Formats: sequence, structure tokens, C-alpha cells
Amino acid sequence: MAKCPNCGRKLRFTDWKQDCPGCGVNLIYFGSNERLLEESEKAEIEHAKHQPSIDRAKAAFFGSAPAIIRIVLHVLPIGALFLPLFIKQSSSSLNKMNIIDIYKSINEAGFGTIINNAISGKAESISIIMLLLSAVMILVCLICLPMSLGKHGKTRNFILNAVLLGSAIVSAVLWGISAGKTAFGIYIYIVLLAVIGIFNYYLAKKGLNIKYTTCYIGGLPSDEYFRYVDEGMSELEIRKKMVDALTAMQEEVREKERLAALEEEERRKAMK
Repeated sequence: MAKCPNCGRKLRFTDWKQDCPGCGVNLIYFGSNERLLEESEKAEIEHAKHQPSIDRAKAAFFGSAPAIIRIVLHVLPIGALFLPLFIKQSSSSLNKMNIIDIYKSINEAGFGTIINNAISGKAESISIIMLLLSAVMILVCLICLPMSLGKHGKTRNFILNAVLLGSAIVSAVLWGISAGKTAFGIYIYIVLLAVIGIFNYYLAKKGLNIKYTTCYIGGLPSDEYFRYVDEGMSELEIRKKMVDALTAMQEEVREKERLAALEEEERRKAMK
């Protein structure tokens, strides 16, 4: 059986009104302010926990000139794929192939055939698959850039860059051995991929500047609030500090408004 949250009186089925028959308190709205305060604090705590991740993602992707340069470096190899990459010798001529020509040849032969040939050990098919893997890894690296300042960001970048560069080198070597000659485009492509790896290593050593957003929980800076919690401070003591902080913020706002009003009044007097 339900009880009144204020006086503890047991409520019967006949007590259908909003007010407690014992103390007269409104049962629906009793403690609503406390509940709203708790929900507000929970929302602010969650926001304070996730905001640093957002700040790191911004810094890693476009938060500074080095971060923007890194994006440009990841895009440049895509352009190199449209240069002549491979040269395939036919009975009558030499055919220069870029990524579009390679895609057309895959469509003609069938992707399943290319996969089966690669499984059976044909170097030409393995070379094509490794080149496609390298191209896909460029997009994967771009997608993972916002996470590069996370907990495992440096390790992830190293692995992705190694797969990116390694697959391109393997593709060029296998094509040169089996199918024909390599064109200048593949070397430009490999050099650009190497530059990406070197620049990422440089950023990993130097680091990127992260501007963390100051979050507040009940008027207290989030780092201060979490420090109080870790120290075992009681909820009542934390609430008192929140009241003091909110009072100080309110006084600061009022002081700014007062100064702005004085400046406006002085401006009006000067205009007369």
C-alpha cells in the first residue's frame, strides 16, 4: 500500500484526491523541485563526461592548421589514383591503366573471378585487390581522424597507416613482377601515402592543441565537482558549494548589468 511521502500516512484506494488526507500535501507535486534538480544535475554530469571527447574530435579534425593539413594530405593520394598507375602489355600495344581503367577491367572479368584468381595465387589479381584495399583504407583513415586523439588513437593511426602504405607497395611490386610495368602514378601515390605516415608520426610526437570546453554542474566547474565527489564530500556539502557558486555568478551578472547601465547613462549625458 502506498504511503504519503511527507507524513508517512498509508493511503487507501478511497484516497483518490491529489492531497494527502493526513497532512494535506499535494501528492503529485511533492518533491518536484528536488526531482527536477536531480535530473538537471544528471544531464549536466553526462554532458560534462562526453564534452571532452567532442573537444578532442574537433581538435583532431579541424581544430588547428596541422589538423587541416593532415586532412589535405589524406585527400591528395585520391587524386594520384587517376594518374597512370600500371602498364599492361598486350599483343600489339602497351596500355596505361589508372584506377578507372582498373575498375573497368574488374567489371569485365567479374569481381568474383578476381577474388578466385587471387586465392589461387595469381599475382596480378592480388595486386589489383591490394590496390583497392589501399584506396579503401584512405577513406577509413579519414573517418578515423576525429578519433585520433582518443585513448587508442595513436596505435590505431599507426596500424591504419601501415596497412595503407604496405598494401600499395605490395600492389606495385606484384604488378611489376607478373603483369607488366608500373607507371609514374603508382610511385607518386606511394610517396603521398608515406608522407601521410610521416606527418601522423610527427603529430603523435608533437601533439595537437586541444581547447577543452568548460562545463558546469550546478554552477561548479565540472573538474571541481568531480574532485569533490572523488574526495567523498557529502551531497549536502556539494549542494552548498553549488549555491555559493550560483550566487557568485548571479552577483557577477548583476554587476555587469550595473556597469553597462552606468556606461549607457554616461554616454547619454555626453550626447546632451
